[in-house]
Parts: sequence; C-alpha cells; structure tokens
Amino acid sequence: MINSLLVAATAEAFDRLLKDRGIPYSFRDDEEYRHFQKVWDEADDKARDLAFRQANPAVRRLASKEPYIFETDGEPLCVRFNYLTRTLEQDSFGEIMLERPDKKWRFSISIKNSARVITALPVADRKSVDHDDKVVSSFNEIDDFGFRIFGVPCSNEYFNDINEILLTFEPYDTETWLSKLQDDSFLYGKLITPMLRAVMAEIPRICRYHPEAPKKLFDYFYGPIDYYFFNPIDELHITRIGAVNAHGDLGRIPGTDNYYTPRVNFPTELLDVRLATGKYGELSKDTIQLTFDGGWALCLMMRIDKEALEKRHFNMTVYLPVTPFGSYRDQVDWDPE
Repeated sequence: MINSLLVAATAEAFDRLLKDRGIPYSFRDDEEYRHFQKVWDEADDKARDLAFRQANPAVRRLASKEPYIFETDGEPLCVRFNYLTRTLEQDSFGEIMLERPDKKWRFSISIKNSARVITALPVADRKSVDHDDKVVSSFNEIDDFGFRIFGVPCSNEYFNDINEILLTFEPYDTETWLSKLQDDSFLYGKLITPMLRAVMAEIPRICRYHPEAPKKLFDYFYGPIDYYFFNPIDELHITRIGAVNAHGDLGRIPGTDNYYTPRVNFPTELLDVRLATGKYGELSKDTIQLTFDGGWALCLMMRIDKEALEKRHFNMTVYLPVTPFGSYRDQVDWDPE
C-alpha cells in the first residue's frame, strides 16, 4: 500500500535539500503533483512532522549516493510523481522519479508500507454479452501470458486447465454468481487456488524449454528504471533504505565506470515455485512465490477484487517480496522530535 503522506514528505525533503544546495530543479506541475501538495497541506501538523522526520534522513542518505542530483550544468533536475494515472507504469513502479533527460539519467523511489507492487497480470476475462446475462460458453479471453511476457505461447495444457476450471461453474446468472462469490470455499477452492496452480505448472514448463525465460520475466515486470525504496519501521524509529540496481543507473559516479550502489544481475534460473506461506507456515490460498538464483523472487497474488470478479475479470498482482542478494541496503535514524 502506498503511504501518500510519506511520498509528499519525501518530495518536501527533496525540495528543501535542493534549495539548500542551490541546485536548479523543478517539479512537473500536473495532477499528480497537485494531489501530493494537497495531501501535504491537508495533513495535521503532528502527522506531517512525523512523515518528514521519517523521510528527510533517508532522502539525504540517498542523495549522498547520487552525485548526479547535484549537477548544475545542463538542464535542471526534474522531479515528477507516478500515482494517480500511473502514466509511468510501464517505466517504473516508484511513486517519485528524478531525472536529467540531457544526461540520460533517472531513477525512481518506491514508498510503500510493504513489498513493492509491480503490475497486474491478467488471467481471464469474460466479455459481457448485451442480450444475455448468463455465461454460457468458454472463457475465450484467457490471457496468453507466455506469449506476452516471454514471446512463447502458453501450452495447450495451460489453456485446458484454466478452461476446465472456468467451465465447471457456468452458466450462472448474475445473482447466483454474486452469492457464490461470498462463499470462500467456492472462491478459493473452486476458483482462485486452482487457477494459481495452473499458473504454477505453466511457468516451470516455459522455463524448462526456454533458458532465457527468467531474464525475460524480470525484463517485463521490472521495467527499464532502477529504483530505491523507503520503509519506515515505527517501533525502531528508523527508515530502511534499499535499492535494486539491475540496469546500473543508480549511484553512478560521473566520469568513471564506478558505482556507489552495487549492481545486481537479473536471474537466469527458476529454482522453485510454490504456494506462499503465512506467518505460521500456513499455505496461502491466493499467492504463489517464484524463487530464482541470485536471491530474486516474485510473488503472484490473485486479486480479491469483488467488483472485478463480479464482472468475471480475473487478474493477478505481481510484487517483489524481497531484495536480491548483493543489493544496497541501509537504514537511518529518524530526525529527532
């Protein structure tokens, strides 16, 4: 979940830092910018002070790793947001982006309370039929995620598995369908968990015959922009900072091939696919975890969005649950009260 006030506080911390250092910069004035201005202006003093205490030391630590922030030659530094319209969704899943277009330099900052959500992955979608309120035929809109992500079509086994799941409970009129969605034994036992198991079987099939598949998977979900992330820990009064520098855009030292921030390579091998486990070892009903070499992992979670399910749209949310081995990790104490 995005912490909107912390996003606004991070922007405020950058604003003050850049002014203090006399760096030419601008915030892109758009709906996103005005949204976070409003969040900041409407927060009470206590909440705003806490968010700034969490964000400011993290911003200054991050800036110490990014000398391009303080360049004064060329175009001014541009700061922009990515939240409301998700216009940058294909480029970045961070909420704030800093860039210098003339230097081909940019990075994003992900500011969330939990794992970094990357994108949604469609599974199946039933087109509405104007003259009939019943689902009476196959779900022909099953997503071929293999072709879209890997350039390799999903197998017949996958399509057969998904179709078999979807066809076991049709036709239902809308009223019956909505009542069934209230029954967890149906929602998970007949629908969500079986569909996830079909995905669990298909991804190893693709990776088995196409060695480049793990890298293509991360190329697709990760996108071309490297990112930092902030995560305040309330009980410790610290903000954890991390980074994933897969493309080598973070921590570049101008005029050299050196980095302040270590690089990590995308994975080359799928090691394990399983249903995720909860705090006490219980198997998840709605999430699978893919583990790769190099400490990479992805989680795919079937969205429990009743409104979407009412319309018979099935999507999975993809997120990074961990930071790969060798990535930058740090923490800073909050500013004092």
